[in-house]
Amino acid sequence: MHKSILTYCLIFLFAFTLTAQEAEPGKQDVKPSLDNGTITSQFEYLKKKSSNWQGHEVIKVDMLNKYQSNVNDTLKLLKTTLSSSENKLAKQDDEVTSLNTEIQNLKKQLDETIRMKNSMKFLGMDLPKSTYNTIMWVLILGSLAVAGVCFMLFKRSNVVTVETKQTLEEVREEFDTHRKNALVREQKLARRLQDEVIKNKKLGL
Repeated sequence: MHKSILTYCLIFLFAFTLTAQEAEPGKQDVKPSLDNGTITSQFEYLKKKSSNWQGHEVIKVDMLNKYQSNVNDTLKLLKTTLSSSENKLAKQDDEVTSLNTEIQNLKKQLDETIRMKNSMKFLGMDLPKSTYNTIMWVLILGSLAVAGVCFMLFKRSNVVTVETKQTLEEVREEFDTHRKNALVREQKLARRLQDEVIKNKKLGL
């Protein structure tokens, strides 16, 4: 159907070209004959050269053969033009098909690029960027919360450790004081006992 429409269009254009050639000023100066001019002008020349016999137009065989040859040449040229046009059309169809295929490939690449741009890899999975951002913010906030709890526990532990050290130091100081006091009392008791022993010896006990 497509080729038939193209054929009719080319025939119309060819006929229009022949008519335009007849209308050109430079062409009217050419002497009509079967060796030049358009098919229409040659046909008109053939009619003028024909003779009338008993109400019939009589045309010489050689002139008729010449005109038929010219018509065949014109038809061959038209067929060649049509064939060339069909080849060009087929080539254009192939180019259009190739361009459509390339467009589809480019569209797929563009879609893949957009998908990759809007997605991030997380643990080997492709996630939408919004989901990835949400997960990352949850992890960051969770890490900050854990860090805050650990800091509070450390601070509390540090306070307890300082208090424990202070208490231990106080107990140690009290123990040293108590030990010194006990040593002094022990020394006093030892001296008193020694004094009693000496006293008893003097009394002869």
